[in-house]
Amino acid sequence: MPLVFVHGVNNRRGDTPEEQAVFDNRGALIREQFRNVAFASRVKDQDCLAVFAPYWGDLGVKFARNLACVPKSGVQELAVGEPGFLPLFEAVTANLGPEVLLSPNLQAAPLVTVAKVRSLGAAVDLLFAGGANAPLPGLMTGLIDAIPDAARFAAAAEVYASANSKPAWLATVLDDHSFLERLLVEVARHATSAGLPTTVGPVAPIQSLSVGSTLKSWLENAANSVQRAVTVVVENSKGAITATATSAAREAFLCLSTVARPEVSAVFSRFFGDVFIYLENRQAITNRVVNDIQRAIDAKRPHDDELYLVGHSFGGIILYDILTTIRFEPPLKCDLYVTVGSQVALFAEIGRLADKQNIDEAFKKSSNSIVPRPSTADRWLNIFDPTDFFGFGTRGVFGGVLDYHFETEALPLVSHGAYFDTPRFFSRLRERVQQVFETGTDAA
Repeated sequence: MPLVFVHGVNNRRGDTPEEQAVFDNRGALIREQFRNVAFASRVKDQDCLAVFAPYWGDLGVKFARNLACVPKSGVQELAVGEPGFLPLFEAVTANLGPEVLLSPNLQAAPLVTVAKVRSLGAAVDLLFAGGANAPLPGLMTGLIDAIPDAARFAAAAEVYASANSKPAWLATVLDDHSFLERLLVEVARHATSAGLPTTVGPVAPIQSLSVGSTLKSWLENAANSVQRAVTVVVENSKGAITATATSAAREAFLCLSTVARPEVSAVFSRFFGDVFIYLENRQAITNRVVNDIQRAIDAKRPHDDELYLVGHSFGGIILYDILTTIRFEPPLKCDLYVTVGSQVALFAEIGRLADKQNIDEAFKKSSNSIVPRPSTADRWLNIFDPTDFFGFGTRGVFGGVLDYHFETEALPLVSHGAYFDTPRFFSRLRERVQQVFETGTDAA
């Protein structure tokens, strides 16, 4: 039962070993969350869900001066000499908000502050955004082995946080170390009392929460990394918020936007650059993805042979082109096609998908005619954050699709990259996957 995940724009593995390690570890956590959370209801055991993640970022646009035209500021300046920390700084910034930045306790205890000002769920998001993008200490390479447990714990923590937005015990913790210790206890207790199945509840993690366990060390590294990144943001914000209380929130938002601006500019630059490269010659990128889809097909097991294709952003377009124009032998059959923060409908409207001829014919039938779901996909889910400038719905363009909103609660300027950094996303995707296999999407 294989799954193929195709990333979108602005995904580069990096040039240094540190950058590449962060990229690889984040990818590993995403794969484990697909396996242990999002598609857990479809498999009998997680070992039978093989996850393939073709990397095509090296085939994307190249900039002659490495985006020297993008003004460097804030976290990017502080990441000079430590490029492996840039994804951490950016991911943590995305999970802060003006009301949080205004808190005097933010730098001392960011997780506690976010939990008290916003919610426990927001603090869990921040913790795992930090953990997913944090470099692992050189002397603690064994933390890589904790990633499957971290994925299961993320799911259980999200379930607990959803049921306990502001638990009473928050009033008793003053620092992030105490917060993490209490969170571990409460999540384990909740999972046990709720009788959560092993695919969602952290049965293995609960057993490994003793002092010195790799999961606990992974979470502690995540918490420490969040604090380091928040310190960077706060230091870059000093003196920027000097207004009266009535306008301080606006100034805090503008300050966060200024910190995030270089990343936003890079996303826009790589988005359009990658689009131009792809439209000029689709074959190099589609070949790489097709190779992994074929590997996934070959990995199918008898009586357990569903195939899932998931595309983030431009990855959804690459998959649509493959589903509609690439011939497989035997013919390709995708049981579920998922697009997240993608632009498939936009590219259909402007005539830039590979299946342009069939799309144009569908549009010509009448003023309100729609394009049918690709015949190679039995089901299609499309998910987008309303604040994501690159995420589009499909209504009025395609039929046989279910559109869902998902609010990352990240800073709007950078919400496009935040979907897979929050445990809530995988838990909600699990619900949608279960629903779509029960009801289908043909009535959409």
